[in-house]
Amino acid sequence: MIRNIIQKIINFFGYKVSKFKTIDHIDLDLLTKFLTDTEKPIIFDVGANKGQSIRRYKKNFPNSIIHSFEPNKKEVEKLIVKYKNDNSVVLNNVAVGEKPGNLEFNINAISGHSSFKNLIPNTTWIKKRSKTVGIESEKYTIETINSKIITLDDYCSKNNITKIDILKIDTQGYEDKVLEGAIELLKYNKIKIIQLELIFSEIYENPLDIYDVEKLLIPNKYKLFGISNGGSLISHYIFQSDF
Repeated sequence: MIRNIIQKIINFFGYKVSKFKTIDHIDLDLLTKFLTDTEKPIIFDVGANKGQSIRRYKKNFPNSIIHSFEPNKKEVEKLIVKYKNDNSVVLNNVAVGEKPGNLEFNINAISGHSSFKNLIPNTTWIKKRSKTVGIESEKYTIETINSKIITLDDYCSKNNITKIDILKIDTQGYEDKVLEGAIELLKYNKIKIIQLELIFSEIYENPLDIYDVEKLLIPNKYKLFGISNGGSLISHYIFQSDF
């Protein structure tokens, strides 16, 4: 009864009360869909690996245009075969960083763990992962390649891309460098949504902190809106989350 009275009073002054749609879920894909207001978003997939994110984004946004970046040539060759007839997927066999150049890239036994950073030896993580693939932990890095690096600022300028609707970064500890190379895009808010993974466990040398990315994002008016999961360094030997 009180609610009806309040509604009538507000209506009298020409206003209407309505319930605002909210999402209470740790699934960042749902939050991303909620915040994306176009049926044909431009998506940048930095750290494509085997194309897991390409598949996910194509499922959530069938009409999307995806620009994919992956330094591991073997994985990119497989993706080229898979998407050879799909003009909406642009595959780039390069890495993304803070400045153009070349850098040594470590290919690990499970390719999704490959990184510009070196693995810390004798950790619980590397012992368990090595056991999974049946090799000695000191041989988990199987080869090192010389990788070309570009910046997102340069890539967008050269390809006349004026906005990125969704930027996904999963680069095993190199996420801050990717953002540093997109500083002009960030400065002018040309990137709407950023989803990135941060690993807090001692898996790679010099693990990132939240500060390492937020110092680039907060001054450019970006705000953290979701975290995929919690945990701690004590209770989880793999403590990581998507933001």
